Amino acid sequence: MLFNSIAYLVLFAVTYLVYWNIPQKGRKPLLLLSSVIFYAYFSFPFLFHFLGVVLVNYWFSEIIFKRKSEGKPYQFALTTIICLNLANLVLFKYFYFITGTVYSISGWTQVKTFADSWSIFLPLAISFYTFQIIALQVDLHRGIIKERISFLDYFIFILFFPQLIAGPIMRSDNFLPQINNPEIDDDRMKKGLFLILGGLFKKVVIAENVAPIIAPVFMDPAKYDSYSLFFAVLGFITQVYSDFSGYTDIARGSANLLGYEIPENFKGPYFAQSFRDLWSRWHVTLSSWLRDYLYIPLGGNQGSIFRSNLNMFITMCLGGLWHGANWAYVAWGAYLGAFLWIERSLYLARGKKKIIPDSFPFATLIRTIFVFLAFAFSGIFFRSAARGDESMSVVYEIFKGIFTFRSVGDTLDRVNELPLLVAAGLFFNWMQYSDATYTKLKPYQNYILPVLAVIMLLLLGIFGDGGQDFIYFQF
Repeated sequence: MLFNSIAYLVLFAVTYLVYWNIPQKGRKPLLLLSSVIFYAYFSFPFLFHFLGVVLVNYWFSEIIFKRKSEGKPYQFALTTIICLNLANLVLFKYFYFITGTVYSISGWTQVKTFADSWSIFLPLAISFYTFQIIALQVDLHRGIIKERISFLDYFIFILFFPQLIAGPIMRSDNFLPQINNPEIDDDRMKKGLFLILGGLFKKVVIAENVAPIIAPVFMDPAKYDSYSLFFAVLGFITQVYSDFSGYTDIARGSANLLGYEIPENFKGPYFAQSFRDLWSRWHVTLSSWLRDYLYIPLGGNQGSIFRSNLNMFITMCLGGLWHGANWAYVAWGAYLGAFLWIERSLYLARGKKKIIPDSFPFATLIRTIFVFLAFAFSGIFFRSAARGDESMSVVYEIFKGIFTFRSVGDTLDRVNELPLLVAAGLFFNWMQYSDATYTKLKPYQNYILPVLAVIMLLLLGIFGDGGQDFIYFQF
């Protein structure tokens, strides 16, 4: 059930109308029912797997909370449930990656035969709900959750359908305090509608139009000239931003209309002036999760500069692997981790002063363009991962084609549309960079919202269920 589909519109409309016309005690069961329907629409068999995972985690949470409150040891239960969650993720997401890697290194045909004898499919949203569930267990251990979570609240927290498939990754201390007191007023309702319509525009108008233009480049990059390759790279990074931030906006807007606030995932990342700033603006909930539940447990910034940089680099590589079972994703994480390492080393070497000081002419613009382009080129690894075993050869061909300034070769069809679509993506980044933009638009919402609604209804009529899945659905 895509957000840009009639099916979602019907489910949400029915949920919304019933939700605000029944007592509070009936709202949470309704949310759970709608969430179950939402997931079942994608895969009814995997619904039972998902519910089983949540049920097992709830049982362990009860054990941990009870033993912790009684002052009894609970670390074995905590370790066990974290390992079970990781084992579930590894089995479904990394089984073929691991066996394929072992076979490539060793040449053992038994490994390949064993892997081929299985048919393992990837459950929808497994990466997102695994991280959210693990964080919940760790928050119990850290004392962030101070009261027992009821069965119903536990399931709603994990299954809450606006953010179920691709986040944002919610934290217990952010969502659970709201669960018994959803609040709605005119401002929140208008904000919710504004987010939904803006998110649909990003997805339907920008991302859905970029995707078919750039697809041929990643199928056969050697046949295209440097101009086409370069704008295909900028096109993809625009597509992934418009697609994923569009999903997040729709999720946040839907939650607003149901009386909840869920975290922002993007804060104008393409206007970041450093890589550290970029990761405080791009996929914010994943970045903060990796920091709190991986980087800090590894040692964080304690110890030597080399050790803290290594902890950061390992975190980035594992963050890349979280995105997909392919070495191209690991290379993506390593590429970005290397930039963070270099940036941090230079920053410290200069006595914690900016690498390009503000006194330098056009310093802000130079920093912004450099970070944007470096991040855009990381998208080559990310997008090429779809080619499976051929992914790294695709990466090589694109980098070679761009940096040899190849003038021979085909020019991509409709390539001249890409600058306009990239500009549209940057416009939304500018709007997202500061809350001041939304504040300035608030007085005009009564005029803007009806116009956007009419436009989006027309676009949904054109695309509807024929649109592509959101990119992060595959994770």
